[in-house]
Amino acid sequence: MDFVEVNGKKLKVIKEPQPHIIISTKKELHGWWPGKRECTSERLLINPYNGCGIGCFFCYALSFPGYFQLFREKGIITVAKDFDKSIAKQLDSIDIVSCGYLSPVTEPFQPLNEKYKLSEKIIQVFVERNIPVEFITKAKIPNKVVEIIKNQPHSFGQVSILTPRENLRKILVPNGATTDELFQNINLLWENKIFSVCRIDPIFPYITDNVKDAEEIIQRAKDSGCKHIIASCLDIPRKIWEDVLNKIDKKFGTGVKRSYERLYRENTGSYVHADINYRKKIFDKLRNICEQKNVTFALCMEYELINGKVQGLNREFMSSVNCEGMDIPIYQRNGKKFYPATNCQGNCLFCIKARCSIPELALGKKISNPGWKLKDYRRWSKNLRK
Repeated sequence: MDFVEVNGKKLKVIKEPQPHIIISTKKELHGWWPGKRECTSERLLINPYNGCGIGCFFCYALSFPGYFQLFREKGIITVAKDFDKSIAKQLDSIDIVSCGYLSPVTEPFQPLNEKYKLSEKIIQVFVERNIPVEFITKAKIPNKVVEIIKNQPHSFGQVSILTPRENLRKILVPNGATTDELFQNINLLWENKIFSVCRIDPIFPYITDNVKDAEEIIQRAKDSGCKHIIASCLDIPRKIWEDVLNKIDKKFGTGVKRSYERLYRENTGSYVHADINYRKKIFDKLRNICEQKNVTFALCMEYELINGKVQGLNREFMSSVNCEGMDIPIYQRNGKKFYPATNCQGNCLFCIKARCSIPELALGKKISNPGWKLKDYRRWSKNLRK
């Protein structure tokens, strides 16, 4: 074993199955990050791994600070030791919860998870308490995960399928599941009566933006049992702009790279976005295809600048109540388990009357997103007990 120095400490680097370190963690469950937000529903975000073995060169997590920079610079993944046990204690300390989200940053079923199975353990923690949990994956879904979540009515899975062409998939997601396996993921969820989402996320301009390819994905996803599509166009963090463009140059040619330099000219904070007219044209076509095939459609984290203000595009393109296609209420404790709040649709971003009894979650027409933390859930729980 080699060693790596992190924050003044020498940590062992375990070589197999991929270079990684194990750390004790004080990470807490929390909601969406502060700032602009398009996600209609509140979520408890869960990241058991900092870094990912799937190998997407465009991964925005490479721009994140802390242990993510260890992965970017040295390819070393950080594993949160006993994170499932920590999460169990945190959930037992609160009386109100939102759906767990595994994971918003890195692949929950990456190769390293086969060794530690943190994702399965965390999912088990949620479902044992009757708390819904969702996952997003570009890998093959473990059978154990399906067996666990099929007993929780609001738990579901999202499968990212960037292209129907396997040769192109190998370039974009080299260590992910094959194209056929990804569609089999959706079918596996359908067979077990679990709601599924197909994510064409992200779309790569001039690489995967062929409308016929998108239509093939949507049709195959529907045939496999999917009822909701989510899409986005590749946005690039400023911090890794040069890295991403150099990879595009190497993989797809200098002409494509130069096209990106011309197309990407809109800035919203730390990200650079493709031209708004280009994006709207793509999203309009996808929305129409979904309507024709009788599946719902939404966007993920897509914005435009209007008079200097950032506004989300889902108000124009979303055809579902919630952006993830499924209405998942806030859950409240009753004894050792949690149950849905009455008449709650889970669409916090547009909620006016908080049927969950937490007015702060009903963001209504507020522009800002405060970024709820575990301490807020504990505060709400204390108020509910009163």
